[in-house]
Amino acid sequence: MDWIDGGGLRRAAVLVAAFVLAVRLVSTAAGAEGPVRVGLLSDTTCTDERSREAVWRVLSEQADFAPRRVTADEIRKADALASLDVLVLPGGTGGGQGKALGVDGGRRVTEFTAAGGGVLAICAGGYLVVEGWNAETRAIELINAKTFDDEHWARGEGFITVEVVDGDTTAAARSDGSTTRTMWFENGPIFVPRGLEGQPAYAPLVRYVSDLAAPGAPTGMMRGRDAIIAAPFGRGRVVAFGPHAELSPGLHHWLANAVRWAAGRRPLEPVTAARVLEGQ
Repeated sequence: MDWIDGGGLRRAAVLVAAFVLAVRLVSTAAGAEGPVRVGLLSDTTCTDERSREAVWRVLSEQADFAPRRVTADEIRKADALASLDVLVLPGGTGGGQGKALGVDGGRRVTEFTAAGGGVLAICAGGYLVVEGWNAETRAIELINAKTFDDEHWARGEGFITVEVVDGDTTAAARSDGSTTRTMWFENGPIFVPRGLEGQPAYAPLVRYVSDLAAPGAPTGMMRGRDAIIAAPFGRGRVVAFGPHAELSPGLHHWLANAVRWAAGRRPLEPVTAARVLEGQ
């Protein structure tokens, strides 16, 4: 990875990743079917209260989850990640979360995921886990994607229409056969493939149907492009949401099921909306 510079740092990163993997293997041996240990990044300086608290309510309502709040400082010290199955990065500001974590925290999250951890990133978190734009964000590039039309990111807020588009739309559809859903959107990312060699391509699960544009900005930038994506990273798994399932009535289960998939409680393949979001 480009952030590893020098033999000493490379050896240190390998040792940390090996330690995290060892802790996870011991935990798995002790009881793979125990509660899913979920950490929610909760720094008030970089996470949005409405998104953060809505995520917390969804996590707390799941009988098979053991949620806890974590801070960027705890992540930098690696002790929080060693006791988690999944880390959730909620809405807020992607640059702010990157700054709070710092390069060291970003590396810890990367090592955690490569060693078998799961990451679920929402809105600001989605900006953070794709192609980075500074040292902090380049330390946590977990999914082979980049964001599209960032120059006009301030598209607005409101309920939008999205569509389930993967290869299993029938299984992921409602009982009436519809593959469209209504989701809350707050200036979230639009995902497009990055095309990195050596990193698996992501699976698009949901695409935008609605199109929002800032005043004076080009229109048509959202429509037909990816809104929710998922992919493995090393031994771990990553799901990135552009819109907010936690703020969308009737779609809280998408968030909960994505956590279960990221934790390895669902088979890896096929990576479809039916598997990742609907838990089928």
